[in-house]
Amino acid sequence: MNILMTGGTGFIGGALGHHLHSLGHRLVVLSRQSQQRALASCPPGTRIIASFDDIADDEALDAVVNLAGESLFSRRWSAARKQRLLDSRVGVTHELVALMRRLRQPPTVMVSGSAVGFYGDAGDAELTERSPARRKDFGYRLCDAWEQAAREVTSLGVRLTIIRTGVVLGANGGMLASLLPVYRFGLGMRLGNGEQWLSWIHRDDLVAILTRALTAPGVEGVFNGTAPGPVTQREFHHTLARAVRRPAPWVMPAPLLRLALGEMSQLMLGGQRAYPRRLEEQGFVFRYPHLEQALADLV
Repeated sequence: MNILMTGGTGFIGGALGHHLHSLGHRLVVLSRQSQQRALASCPPGTRIIASFDDIADDEALDAVVNLAGESLFSRRWSAARKQRLLDSRVGVTHELVALMRRLRQPPTVMVSGSAVGFYGDAGDAELTERSPARRKDFGYRLCDAWEQAAREVTSLGVRLTIIRTGVVLGANGGMLASLLPVYRFGLGMRLGNGEQWLSWIHRDDLVAILTRALTAPGVEGVFNGTAPGPVTQREFHHTLARAVRRPAPWVMPAPLLRLALGEMSQLMLGGQRAYPRRLEEQGFVFRYPHLEQALADLV
């Protein structure tokens, strides 16, 4: 297939792009980076575009993967920052829909990103794809707007799959890359009381889920892209400490986190206990269903 990707140079998109290339697919990647820098993150033969205007009306695109979005963790959430986070996801998705409308032949499928933040800070509630949002905080508003923008492609006859990801674990990026040096020095901290839930997934499993969504004709709708074994933050903290063979006595009090990070602290002090029910119902098999397995592979 000829596949257009947004977010194709990122932590998830880069791994997916290399996997799709290994399967013989051709990639077109939207990137705001320089050609040289973008190509360094992409497999050989990738075509880099700076704008959707670089795609002609008669170009044949078979599929779209929409993973664009700036990091939620890079700085405090001012009003301007929250608007930028929205624009980097919702704005790009609207541009994608406009592109598909002008193409003479739209792609047959779009796989679009979202996150379990859609459910809001949900406490101990068990969440499946059929669960409503428990709290309509900024995480919910961001994910809901992102998903609603993506749903516009269905009016064009495009099969749409939305993947609500949890925390993605990989050795060379994402949250784990930031935490590993800290934990290896024995300085890892439990956050608040540690009772908040963390839904996670090994990056290899997420790449398999995204690939399946692209290539399996009957796969559509919303899926939780999370491992079937969510854990509390306390359990994650102690499991990671054991994986690097270091003690884990330290605690970051919730008031200090709120003082340092403001509204963004809700990402660390709240959480979601999400389960991938639709994937399980359809027979998807996780390589890393348990956190100990995932960390043993990555650490």
